[in-house]
Amino acid sequence: MSAYSLRCRVCEEVTVAEPLDACRRCDGPTDMLYDWARIERVVTRAAVAAGPASLWRYHDLLPTGAQVDFGAGWTPLVRSDLLSDALGIELHLKLEGENPTQSYKDRVATVAASAALDNGVTTLCCSSTGNLGDAVAAAAAATGLEAIVLAPVGGESAAVAARHPGARVFAVNGTYDDCRRLELELGLLFPWGFVSGNLHPYASEGAKTISFEIAEQLDWELPDAVICPAASGTLFSKLAQGFAEVTRAGLAAEPVPRMFAGQALGSSPIADAFADDRRISRVEASTLFASLAVGDPSHGDLALGAARATGGAIIAVAEDEIVKHTALLSESTGVTPDFSGGAALGALVEAIRRGHISPGSRVVLVVTGARPAVAGGTSRVTTVEPDAHAVLTALGLHS
Repeated sequence: MSAYSLRCRVCEEVTVAEPLDACRRCDGPTDMLYDWARIERVVTRAAVAAGPASLWRYHDLLPTGAQVDFGAGWTPLVRSDLLSDALGIELHLKLEGENPTQSYKDRVATVAASAALDNGVTTLCCSSTGNLGDAVAAAAAATGLEAIVLAPVGGESAAVAARHPGARVFAVNGTYDDCRRLELELGLLFPWGFVSGNLHPYASEGAKTISFEIAEQLDWELPDAVICPAASGTLFSKLAQGFAEVTRAGLAAEPVPRMFAGQALGSSPIADAFADDRRISRVEASTLFASLAVGDPSHGDLALGAARATGGAIIAVAEDEIVKHTALLSESTGVTPDFSGGAALGALVEAIRRGHISPGSRVVLVVTGARPAVAGGTSRVTTVEPDAHAVLTALGLHS
């Protein structure tokens, strides 16, 4: 077996790692499978500490040979004394806004671009409400790849285009879920690298490096609980995976942390399913917060499994509470979080109120991103309907 392979989540078929939308045998989703005998031989605390101050210090636990590096990872973990005192816990903040484009999505884009280079892919495409588009455009610029970003029509698409003039940005008349459906259509037509499609098993692995860093920054003593926002459920499930892997590699001891997440009440399919002890049902996302507006979460079932297996929870947070807790997070820490941070803090407060998190617990809240300055300029944004032919026409490829 090579250092890593692809394994189907449904039928467990193992295949050589390559850009692949789904299992060829049963059409199920695929995940990375690692050679754990090799990992146990080469991964040590000393080897990690000798690595670069980026996510690539964990290269033996990542699925790529190329190592695109534009500064993602090794973000600060800081204790918040004010919030710790107010909540009666030991609270640490993982500040993902310190990444190059101010969100954890730089980790995802870094691994996606590296996998693209490994496989001879020259174009990266993603659907985004803002942060992923920023990150993919930056990673593409750093490596000479072409970037195509699909974003729901609105201000964020213009901001991405203004910050990254080399990217092709399409403002789609529809929701994020419409962008994802359009991305799937384009995947049938072009040999591009789709961050949420054929490159997703690779790209999503970038998120788990947050867990590796939390463990290392706490001197390899895992916290009692970790909390983050949830939209698609990918980050939440990858954080849980990361903690499981750091213990399997022998870098830290069990138990793994209890995992908690906050969703916006108007777009809470995972929280609703958790509360009702059932599987995910798709909803129409209705929230003011674009980064949380996912009604059909791709990793919803995995997120549910992670919450249940670790004794955690996924909690819906009302819109006004998200606004209030975003402001509280900013006022008490000096960081400028986006509203996803407010959703996470709101869920943490509720988890403490319900007795899920005990007084004195060591807790890490993942602040997934900062609020970037909104740049002006819309000249490089093309508005299209959520239809592949519209994109082909805009690219000059439709007769």
